[in-house]
Amino acid sequence: MPYVFVTSYLPYNKTTEIAKIYLDTLKEYRSDRRALSKEIIPNSVIAKKDYIEVVSVHDVEESNLAKFLQIQQKWMTQYHNVGEGYGYEIEVRFKIAEALEMIGMKMPE
Repeated sequence: MPYVFVTSYLPYNKTTEIAKIYLDTLKEYRSDRRALSKEIIPNSVIAKKDYIEVVSVHDVEESNLAKFLQIQQKWMTQYHNVGEGYGYEIEVRFKIAEALEMIGMKMPE
């Protein structure tokens, strides 16, 4: 089961607008995501010098990965009109046991 990391970069001058979008769409998309994954980190927030960074991490079964990514991307498109300075990344990362298997090794018992 891979992890899906979603990282958003919010410009300071758009935080209120982005927070409103988040609250307006939370109910619609969050329940769909939770049906397909286990939230490891729902959202963690840090203020950086030039932006606010928000990271969430989800544990997703491979059979649900495509559907989860589709829902996540659909949620993220709600922010596309925020304008300059907003950005995000969606990354699929392997767990260490999966990565070891790819090179013919196993985690010790």
